[in-house]
Amino acid sequence: METIFLEQWLHNIIRKKLSGDPEYQQFVGRENIDTVTRDDIDRYQLFKLRKTLSYAYQKSTFYRRLFDKNGVRIDDINSLGDIARIPLTDPADIARQPYHFACVSLGDISRATTFTSSGTIGPQKSVFFTDGDLETMTDFMAAGMRSVAAEGDVVQILLPSARPNDQADLLARGVSKMGGRPVIAGITASPEEQLRIIDEAGSTVLFGLAHHIYRITQETRHRHDLKRKGIKALFVTAECLSETMREQLRRAWDCDVHEHYGLTEMGLGVAVECHAHNGFHYNEADLLVEVVDPESGAVLGSDEEGELVFTTLSRQAMPLIRYRTHDISRLISEPCRCRAATMKKIAKVTRRLEAIAKIGGGDEIYPSLFDDVLFAVDEVIDYQLTLGKVEGRDNLLFKVEVTTESEAVRNEIYRALSGHPTVRKNLATNRMAPPRAELVGKGTLTRLTRAKKLIIDRR
Repeated sequence: METIFLEQWLHNIIRKKLSGDPEYQQFVGRENIDTVTRDDIDRYQLFKLRKTLSYAYQKSTFYRRLFDKNGVRIDDINSLGDIARIPLTDPADIARQPYHFACVSLGDISRATTFTSSGTIGPQKSVFFTDGDLETMTDFMAAGMRSVAAEGDVVQILLPSARPNDQADLLARGVSKMGGRPVIAGITASPEEQLRIIDEAGSTVLFGLAHHIYRITQETRHRHDLKRKGIKALFVTAECLSETMREQLRRAWDCDVHEHYGLTEMGLGVAVECHAHNGFHYNEADLLVEVVDPESGAVLGSDEEGELVFTTLSRQAMPLIRYRTHDISRLISEPCRCRAATMKKIAKVTRRLEAIAKIGGGDEIYPSLFDDVLFAVDEVIDYQLTLGKVEGRDNLLFKVEVTTESEAVRNEIYRALSGHPTVRKNLATNRMAPPRAELVGKGTLTRLTRAKKLIIDRR
């Protein structure tokens, strides 16, 4: 279970490319490499970027028109920074003309996914993958899983599963590639049934949606000693995991808790949190990452917070160039404590542009903002936030799912919310009404999809 495995995987890909590709050998000016440096990774990405740009120009109607309209020439891209010459691609572009992005015939498409950003908001998009794309995706899933699990581990997959080549199926293939045994448990089984599967399969790692694994934990921890289930690691995805939630999970299961960051457009698997828990190592073999100002589109430097922008480097069916994710994060310049010295990291994604609302004097709020204070209340399972107006002032209504409905729990929730800095500030200036909390019973807010939590704005 070495975090450095992901770095070794990346280095081996570069070595293999250099030993078998004369064009790449000519590009870098050598035929072999012993020690891979950060400069070697950058050169590899530049080579792959230029190949991707050429391929997209030849095969994609959208990018050929975009390049011609903006005077983009492949020969002008001589450094990774030169990619800023190319206009950004927005999710709305895919929604309007998905087939204009396709670079292969329909017969070569093995997986077509239609979805909306964050599961429930934004334009509906269609994304395409070939068999080769799926193979590349499962290669990274294997490497990412190997950074958390070990050969021989039994990985219980708690994801929606309905058809071949869906996320659960692809992850299962990735687990098999890294020498583990996958058990697809789905997401509709009750918490008790999931525990039964753990016992029967001998599961040692749980991979699933953050809110779902947290729900299972909260609903069962008082009836079962989860520490005795033999789980070595929890690997959670789809939502930001607050440090309060992480600590609750860690204490309940007595194991390490890792986060995964993924995007359907980028091939589902994008980045994994290592054992240092101070950032995410992303798939540098197949993805180029930038951070831009969400309003101007200007490229930002390391440690500056902005919008994540990805360029695929290996995609056959549908390469995406400078694709806006609407996710807010930053590139971390500080070397990782896991000793993966040549790899870059991105910070935790805490919010999406579409999910941000403003209250009172212009303060931003977003779905994960109140996680730390609410999940510090032991009885809280999940919550939903609605914005409204009371006597002309902004009002926050929290529907809070709890294991036990009582006045004591309600009072603890009120104290937690009232002490939040954003709430306290706006109450002091009389720009918002006191927050309200409605307690609901177990199962009320159950979510059976990957859809992220949203703020309902009824102002």
